[in-house]
This record gives sequence, structure tokens and C-alpha cells, in this order.
Amino acid sequence: MGAKYRLRYRQLYKDNTGFDVFANQYPAAPRVIDSARLFARGLMGPNSTLGDVYVIKSSDPRAFANSLAPSDLCSAYKDNGGGDYLTTWENVYLPPITERVNGMIQGNLTFTDDDVSIFPYLCGFETQITGRPSPWCNIFTQAELEQYEYAQDLRYYYGSGPGSGKNSTLMLPVLNAVIRRLQDGPGRTYVNSENETWTPPALIAMFTNDGQINQLASSIGVFDAVKPLSPTSITESIYVASHYVSMRGTISFERLNCGAGMYVRLLLNDVVYPVASCQDGPGRSCSLQDYASLIANKSRNPLAEICSSSGSGNRTDKATFLTDNALPWEYIVKP
Repeated sequence: MGAKYRLRYRQLYKDNTGFDVFANQYPAAPRVIDSARLFARGLMGPNSTLGDVYVIKSSDPRAFANSLAPSDLCSAYKDNGGGDYLTTWENVYLPPITERVNGMIQGNLTFTDDDVSIFPYLCGFETQITGRPSPWCNIFTQAELEQYEYAQDLRYYYGSGPGSGKNSTLMLPVLNAVIRRLQDGPGRTYVNSENETWTPPALIAMFTNDGQINQLASSIGVFDAVKPLSPTSITESIYVASHYVSMRGTISFERLNCGAGMYVRLLLNDVVYPVASCQDGPGRSCSLQDYASLIANKSRNPLAEICSSSGSGNRTDKATFLTDNALPWEYIVKP
């Protein structure tokens, strides 16, 4: 991935120079940090020793709103995993599959719907790990895999996406930090909290978890016109979780300097997704000024209020880690 971005955005990195990457510290596993390190190696090649990965401890109380996972400190955040919507759909699509699978088994073994609901995970993960199609994938017909895919749509849409209420707003501080960097442009020098100057790289690379990717995607404006997903039949929609909440799922913000003005174009897993209410710029992009106004309007409610946070008067709603590399809740690892 790092090598791919090096080729695509070659003007944003100069050989033999440093490069900074940002990663969320996921307490349960180091995979997010490892992904950031490997990205830096791919981008920088043999010079990756010049890079730094800034690891942000999102569980540190001081990091409220100022991390790559604000929901970690939000007491009001509850991801219900799709809740009743997903349960209703599972009761529709799983029983026929379970009956068919059990009909092919000889002996004293019977699978439940819960068992069968896990089989597609085995298909996906084994395929990803081994690099070849898993035999588990052959259990399902194409229609059944599409039904499972829709179950994941419901899981993310109503768990932490557009249909989850306040859950979908929790990455707005990060989104506003990205917009500030887009407005400032490359080469801008900042003064950090230790009164030292820092010029971050022109290419901003941030790594976090699938829940946060879904929260961010729900706030950027591309799904603002999407109709609620039905729990009883597959709804045709541009909201398809597997298109961006996947292994190597990405959300990209491209700053386009078109002479007459600045624009922002959004890509989910390298595919352009126009902002629902603003797509009259080059390549269905949006004026950077108009986009900043759109996100500012979405950010009117303070995060501390959304999270029902005690001591909210002492808490910020701003993420500054993209302009301040001396925050006490972050540390550096080498690629």
C-alpha cells in the first residue's frame, strides 16, 4: 500500500527525507501500529529508518476528542452491532442456508444458524491469510454470499454508521483536523505544545480501526442522502460496508489545486464517492470552502455534550495531533 501511494502521489514525498505516520493504539492487538509501520516501509523503502510512527493512546483521559478513536472515551458510545435490524435479517436469510448445509451432513452433527453465520468469516479471513480462496467459500452460493454481505451492511449502518445516531458523529474532531490541514496546504510549519516547530508531511497517513473508519465515512457527506436499510429485504444502496470497511479499507481526501480554486475529492478504497450535496467541481469534487462549511455545520454539537461527559468544561472538541507532535498521550515507534 505504501509503495502504491508513493507512485500515485509521488510529488508529496521527497527521497531521503523523513515521513510521519499516525496510528491508533488498539489495546487488544498491535495490528494497527504494524500496518502503519509497514506502510512507511513501502512508501520510504530503504530510507524507512528516517520515518516516525506517532502512536496515539486513545484510552488516555487527556486524549478526549484528540485521538484516532474518540469513541474510546465516549461514555455514551454503544455499538449494538446492528441490533434488532441485523437480528431480523438473520432470521430471514440464515434458516434456509442452515437447512441446506445440514441436509448434506451424514452423522450426528447439526449446525445452528449461529454456527452458519460464522462460516463466511472463515471464508474471508482464511482467504486473506493464505492468499488463495478458502474452501469455506464454496459452501455458499453467490446469492447467499450477497445476503451475508447485506448482513454486514446492517451491522455497520446501524452499529456505528449513518443509522446509529450519535455514534456516527464521533470522528468529526478528526475530520475537522484533516480539513484544517487541507486548508493550510502542504509545507505549513506549526508550533507544538513544547514550543518547538514542526512541519508535517504533505501526505497525511493515519491508521485506525474498522469502527472508526465507519464512523468517519458516515460523517464525510457521501452517504447523507442514503435511505435507511431495510431489515427484511436487500436495499439497493451505495452504502455497502465491504466496499470500504475491509482489509486495507481506506478513506482518502484529495486536495485539488485547479488554479481557480481549491477542491476536495473523496475516495473510498480508491473509488471516487461524490459528496451528496456538493459535487460540481472537477471530477465530481467539492469546493474546499463549501466542504469545510458542510462539516462545520455537522460539528455544531460539542463532543463532550454528545458523550454526556462529566467535566466537559475542561475538555476540548478539537483534534490537534495533526499539527502538534508533542502531545503527552502519544509516543513514537520506528517503521
